[in-house]
Amino acid sequence: MRVLSLISLLALLAALAGCGGSGIEGRGPAACADAKEMVAKAKVGVNQIDIEEFNVLMDSDEYFTIIDVREPDEFDEGSIPGAINIPRGVLESKIASAKYWDSEGLFVPEKDEAMILYGHKIERGVLAAESLVKLGYSNVRHLYGGWVVWTEGPDAVEVEEVEEEGGCGG
Repeated sequence: MRVLSLISLLALLAALAGCGGSGIEGRGPAACADAKEMVAKAKVGVNQIDIEEFNVLMDSDEYFTIIDVREPDEFDEGSIPGAINIPRGVLESKIASAKYWDSEGLFVPEKDEAMILYGHKIERGVLAAESLVKLGYSNVRHLYGGWVVWTEGPDAVEVEEVEEEGGCGG
Protein backbone atom coordinates (compact mmCIF):
# COMPACT_ATOMS: atom_id res chain seq x y z
CA MET A 1 0.00 0.00 0.00
CA ARG A 2 2.84 2.36 0.89
CA VAL A 3 4.52 1.73 -2.51
CA LEU A 4 1.26 2.48 -4.30
CA SER A 5 0.89 5.78 -2.40
CA LEU A 6 4.47 6.73 -3.25
CA ILE A 7 3.90 5.95 -6.94
CA SER A 8 0.69 7.98 -6.92
CA LEU A 9 2.46 10.91 -5.28
CA LEU A 10 5.31 10.78 -7.81
CA ALA A 11 2.84 10.64 -10.69
CA LEU A 12 1.00 13.67 -9.32
CA LEU A 13 4.24 15.63 -8.90
CA ALA A 14 5.32 14.75 -12.44
CA ALA A 15 1.98 15.90 -13.82
CA LEU A 16 2.15 19.19 -11.93
CA ALA A 17 5.74 19.82 -13.02
CA GLY A 18 4.78 19.15 -16.63
CA CYS A 19 2.02 21.74 -16.52
CA GLY A 20 4.07 24.44 -14.90
CA GLY A 21 1.11 26.81 -15.07
CA SER A 22 2.24 28.04 -18.47
CA GLY A 23 0.08 29.02 -21.37
CA ILE A 24 -3.69 28.64 -21.45
CA GLU A 25 -4.85 26.30 -18.68
CA GLY A 26 -1.31 24.91 -18.40
CA ARG A 27 -1.09 24.00 -22.09
CA GLY A 28 1.55 25.23 -24.47
CA PRO A 29 4.30 27.79 -24.02
CA ALA A 30 4.20 30.49 -21.38
CA ALA A 31 2.78 33.82 -22.41
CA CYS A 32 5.11 36.74 -23.01
CA ALA A 33 4.66 40.05 -21.22
CA ASP A 34 4.72 41.95 -24.53
CA ALA A 35 5.80 41.77 -28.17
CA LYS A 36 9.38 42.84 -27.37
CA GLU A 37 9.77 39.86 -25.04
CA MET A 38 8.32 37.55 -27.69
CA VAL A 39 10.79 38.84 -30.29
CA ALA A 40 13.69 38.55 -27.83
CA LYS A 41 12.80 34.91 -27.15
CA ALA A 42 12.50 34.21 -30.88
CA LYS A 43 15.99 35.64 -31.53
CA VAL A 44 17.47 33.07 -29.14
CA GLY A 45 16.15 30.16 -31.22
CA VAL A 46 16.87 31.55 -34.68
CA ASN A 47 20.17 31.93 -36.51
CA GLN A 48 20.77 35.50 -37.66
CA ILE A 49 22.67 36.63 -40.73
CA ASP A 50 23.89 40.20 -41.01
CA ILE A 51 23.87 42.22 -44.22
CA GLU A 52 27.58 41.72 -44.88
CA GLU A 53 27.27 37.93 -44.68
CA PHE A 54 24.10 38.10 -46.75
CA ASN A 55 25.82 40.09 -49.51
CA VAL A 56 28.63 37.52 -49.64
CA LEU A 57 26.01 34.75 -49.87
CA MET A 58 24.18 36.62 -52.65
CA ASP A 59 27.44 36.79 -54.64
CA SER A 60 28.18 33.08 -54.13
CA ASP A 61 26.99 30.05 -56.08
CA GLU A 62 25.28 28.61 -53.00
CA TYR A 63 21.59 27.76 -53.43
CA PHE A 64 19.13 29.20 -50.94
CA THR A 65 15.58 30.52 -50.86
CA ILE A 66 14.84 34.11 -49.81
CA ILE A 67 11.42 34.61 -48.24
CA ASP A 68 10.03 38.11 -47.73
CA VAL A 69 7.41 37.93 -44.97
CA ARG A 70 6.10 41.47 -45.45
CA GLU A 71 2.61 42.13 -46.77
CA PRO A 72 2.06 42.01 -50.57
CA ASP A 73 1.74 45.80 -50.88
CA GLU A 74 5.11 46.24 -49.14
CA PHE A 75 6.66 43.56 -51.37
CA ASP A 76 5.24 45.24 -54.51
CA GLU A 77 7.03 48.47 -53.56
CA GLY A 78 10.38 46.65 -53.62
CA SER A 79 12.09 43.46 -52.55
CA ILE A 80 15.44 41.74 -52.45
CA PRO A 81 16.14 40.22 -55.89
CA GLY A 82 14.96 36.61 -56.07
CA ALA A 83 12.77 36.84 -52.97
CA ILE A 84 9.47 34.99 -52.72
CA ASN A 85 6.66 36.81 -50.88
CA ILE A 86 4.93 34.74 -48.23
CA PRO A 87 3.41 37.10 -45.64
CA ARG A 88 4.01 36.12 -42.04
CA GLY A 89 0.30 35.63 -41.41
CA VAL A 90 0.10 32.75 -43.92
CA LEU A 91 3.65 31.38 -43.83
CA GLU A 92 2.89 28.26 -41.80
CA SER A 93 0.09 27.22 -44.15
CA LYS A 94 1.95 27.96 -47.39
CA ILE A 95 5.51 26.81 -46.68
CA ALA A 96 4.72 23.13 -47.40
CA SER A 97 1.94 23.74 -49.94
CA ALA A 98 2.78 22.21 -53.32
CA LYS A 99 -0.02 24.28 -54.87
CA TYR A 100 1.57 27.52 -53.63
CA TRP A 101 5.10 26.63 -54.75
CA ASP A 102 3.82 25.36 -58.13
CA SER A 103 2.19 28.78 -58.64
CA GLU A 104 5.64 30.32 -58.05
CA GLY A 105 7.25 27.87 -60.48
CA LEU A 106 9.32 26.34 -57.68
CA PHE A 107 9.54 23.14 -55.67
CA VAL A 108 8.40 22.86 -52.07
CA PRO A 109 11.47 23.48 -49.88
CA GLU A 110 12.99 20.48 -48.15
CA LYS A 111 13.24 20.62 -44.35
CA ASP A 112 17.04 21.05 -44.59
CA GLU A 113 17.03 23.57 -47.45
CA ALA A 114 18.79 26.88 -46.80
CA MET A 115 16.28 29.69 -46.30
CA ILE A 116 16.79 33.35 -45.43
CA LEU A 117 13.72 35.19 -44.12
CA TYR A 118 13.28 38.92 -43.75
CA GLY A 119 10.61 41.45 -42.83
CA HIS A 120 10.65 45.23 -42.77
CA LYS A 121 13.15 45.43 -39.90
CA ILE A 122 13.32 42.64 -37.33
CA GLU A 123 10.09 41.53 -35.67
CA ARG A 124 8.15 39.82 -38.47
CA GLY A 125 11.24 38.19 -39.94
CA VAL A 126 12.54 36.68 -36.73
CA LEU A 127 9.09 35.52 -35.61
CA ALA A 128 8.50 33.94 -39.03
CA ALA A 129 11.90 32.23 -38.92
CA GLU A 130 11.08 30.90 -35.45
CA SER A 131 7.84 29.44 -36.84
CA LEU A 132 9.75 27.55 -39.53
CA VAL A 133 12.23 26.24 -36.96
CA LYS A 134 9.28 25.01 -34.88
CA LEU A 135 7.92 23.29 -38.00
CA GLY A 136 11.18 21.36 -38.32
CA TYR A 137 13.09 23.41 -40.90
CA SER A 138 16.71 23.12 -39.87
CA ASN A 139 18.57 25.58 -42.10
CA VAL A 140 16.64 28.81 -41.53
CA ARG A 141 18.27 32.17 -40.94
CA HIS A 142 16.86 35.64 -40.39
CA LEU A 143 18.33 38.67 -42.18
CA TYR A 144 18.89 41.00 -39.26
CA GLY A 145 17.44 44.40 -40.11
CA GLY A 146 15.48 43.07 -43.08
CA TRP A 147 14.38 45.34 -45.90
CA VAL A 148 15.58 48.49 -44.11
CA VAL A 149 19.16 47.22 -43.87
CA TRP A 150 19.06 45.96 -47.47
CA THR A 151 18.02 49.41 -48.75
CA GLU A 152 19.72 51.73 -46.25
CA GLY A 153 22.79 49.83 -45.05
CA PRO A 154 23.93 48.20 -41.82
CA ASP A 155 23.67 51.33 -39.67
CA ALA A 156 19.95 51.77 -40.43
CA VAL A 157 18.70 49.61 -37.55
CA GLU A 158 19.38 50.15 -33.90
CA VAL A 159 18.40 47.12 -31.82
CA GLU A 160 16.70 49.07 -29.02
CA GLU A 161 14.75 51.34 -31.38
CA VAL A 162 13.06 48.76 -33.59
CA GLU A 163 9.32 49.20 -33.93
CA GLU A 164 7.54 47.81 -36.98
CA GLU A 165 3.98 48.36 -38.02
CA GLY A 166 1.56 45.96 -39.65
CA GLY A 167 1.25 42.20 -39.73
CA CYS A 168 1.33 39.85 -36.78
CA GLY A 169 4.02 40.89 -34.33
CA GLY A 170 4.92 43.96 -36.32
